[in-house]
Amino acid sequence: MENYTLITGASSGIGEFCAKKLSPGKRLILASDNLELLHEVQRQCANPEQHIIWYCNFATQRTDIFSSLSNLLIENNAIVSEYIHFAGTTQILPIKNFTIPYVDRIFNVNFFSIIEIIRVLLKKTNSNALKNIVLISALVSKRGDVGNSIYAASKGAINSLVYTLSQELAPEIKINALMPGAIVTPMATKSSPDHLEKLGKETPLGLGYPEDVVNYVEFLLSEKSRWISGQTIFVDGGRSTK
Repeated sequence: MENYTLITGASSGIGEFCAKKLSPGKRLILASDNLELLHEVQRQCANPEQHIIWYCNFATQRTDIFSSLSNLLIENNAIVSEYIHFAGTTQILPIKNFTIPYVDRIFNVNFFSIIEIIRVLLKKTNSNALKNIVLISALVSKRGDVGNSIYAASKGAINSLVYTLSQELAPEIKINALMPGAIVTPMATKSSPDHLEKLGKETPLGLGYPEDVVNYVEFLLSEKSRWISGQTIFVDGGRSTK
């Protein structure tokens, strides 16, 4: 069996950057709900023929995640030793405008998909391989953000999962979460220039970039972090101090 690193949200933003950065030294499973962009990211990765594409819409196919990933691993004779969850979504709305589909979509992508994926990776056929889980939480899970309460709550759920699973899965498996602040990604650049300028001024070290997050991912996957588990780590340019 071939050993893989699973990266969700690999078709854009920080997930895309991470896939390209890790591809020279690892076999990757690239996961997203955009098949066209996944193929493009695969093409741009080093050793593209070594990487597997997993197309799955976490927002609408929550009940299919378990069987879809299980089948993918069987079909490719693959095992997963590292799992990085970049997949995420949000939409700014005041709480009075929430609807059930809105809440479900955000929690399905940001949190419930994680549970289904981990359930697959803990099956007997893979559990001995799995060593490291890195989840992406957010600064707003700790300090809040007006109009972003459901997103913040979904990321807070990730933090709680990390605290608990670090005990449940030890000592074989490490699990940690990163809490990025204002990162310049294609999604972020769709915001108004005034909003980006405001975020930059609120961040002591200025706006961050995908590499600032991926550097921490690489560290958490390395032997240098062998004694770190159950942590939620700010990667926010100092914004959490204000």
